[in-house]
Amino acid sequence: MTQPLSVAEGAYVRGRLDSLGHTFDLVMGDAQTPELRQLLTNNTGSGQFHFVAPSDTITFVVRNNSDVAFTPELEIERIVTPSEMTGETLSYTSPEIAKLAKELAQGGTTDAFWEARAKAGTPMIEPTKAEGQVLVTYLWRGATKNVRLWGGPASDHTWMTQLADSDVWYVTFEMPDTARMSYGMAPDVPQFEGGERENRVALLATLQADPLNKTPIYSDATDKWAQRSMLEGENAPIQPGMTRAENSADEVPKGTITPKILISETQPKRHVDYYRPAGFDPSRPDTVLLVMFDGPAYQTERAPVPAILDRLIATKQLPQVVVALIDPVDSDQRGVDLTCNPAFMDTLAHDWLPQIEAEFGKTFAPSQRVVSGSSYGGLASACMVHRHSDLFVNAVVLSGSFWWGPEGYDGQGMPYMSALWADYTPPNVRIWMSAGLYEAGRAPGLVSIFETTRHLRDVMQLKGVADVTYREYAGGHDYLVWRGALAEGLLHLFGTN
Repeated sequence: MTQPLSVAEGAYVRGRLDSLGHTFDLVMGDAQTPELRQLLTNNTGSGQFHFVAPSDTITFVVRNNSDVAFTPELEIERIVTPSEMTGETLSYTSPEIAKLAKELAQGGTTDAFWEARAKAGTPMIEPTKAEGQVLVTYLWRGATKNVRLWGGPASDHTWMTQLADSDVWYVTFEMPDTARMSYGMAPDVPQFEGGERENRVALLATLQADPLNKTPIYSDATDKWAQRSMLEGENAPIQPGMTRAENSADEVPKGTITPKILISETQPKRHVDYYRPAGFDPSRPDTVLLVMFDGPAYQTERAPVPAILDRLIATKQLPQVVVALIDPVDSDQRGVDLTCNPAFMDTLAHDWLPQIEAEFGKTFAPSQRVVSGSSYGGLASACMVHRHSDLFVNAVVLSGSFWWGPEGYDGQGMPYMSALWADYTPPNVRIWMSAGLYEAGRAPGLVSIFETTRHLRDVMQLKGVADVTYREYAGGHDYLVWRGALAEGLLHLFGTN
């Protein structure tokens, strides 16, 4: 069987041969070479083929390889002539970006697009067909060389794409409508000869808030480079203690912060801030002591722990809670102390804890003590409860850095913390843990907070930890997530309702 096809030379042709269970070959040729290209071999069903026409007259040869006479169905599905072809084919996840691309191709401008964005705010949110999902497009206007998104849903800082040669730079993600996260934008990031990390961290030179975002973080910051921006999905979970609506009055009584110094023979002097709720009564037997790592960070606009506790205590969702907010000194000291350092944990247990309790005029039962922190602080919290369960029964672990292991540790795939708890599980401890969906490894094969937290949860459950709770959030490594997670953890462990 042969069949001719008239088509412009250079045209793209897509077709299909349906053999309906019989074995056929399909060959394409032209006037010079009758059998130029074999498109399908031993095709027995519906086979699709593609080619670019070598001339304006094409001939198909269909060979029957079976003993049964049968005529297959040959269909040409699409022909694209050379005049209809474009350069690189671009697809746009965002319908609005696709619409703008079409308008620009027809000679339009971006003015109306940016006017709409200024009115609605950014990122741009669009619906999807998937339940509980939205399209989120981050946007920047007018960079010269590049733009990089800091934070957001990516596990690594994402390079944004310029739309044609316009002033629009964008990147689109499909995300849960429960997402909550901070982000920043770095336009025209310096790039130069050097290491990968050196070029990566160069974004800090231009990192700033999104100028069209309507929910800034650090709104009273001195300049735009000190600000960041927030994305909060319409179904983002309520964060206990972050809204005034939980109390009938606009304001609640505020607790007090008292700065002091912790002293030890084995550690340098350490700053600590003591939080007492309004009307603090040291004689109350239900009082909870919270020891919080990275204390200064949890007294900021993005994680205002004192204000959160003021509201939860005033509305009687929590009993009386006092807090020792311990200063990490600096990033270097933090990396030494909070990575399961036995000397640091023993100092906290034997030297600092008595000073902390003396400050509050009360000795707490282990069941009324809780330790908490995020990242390395989460790692340290899990280590502290494991090592000193006689003193601390409870932990709220926020995005613990369970990818970490001591130098020389070879667990053959078992994360260090999981191995520690698998080897010995203290009785009667209560652990509340969380991780973000976007706390995955930056590259394939890198161990992440997300997967190691899940692994540790499984180990704890298998080893019979009395109370282990795990929560996942549509967020990243972010204080905007941790502030709500901390409140949820405290409510789970000590809530009165």
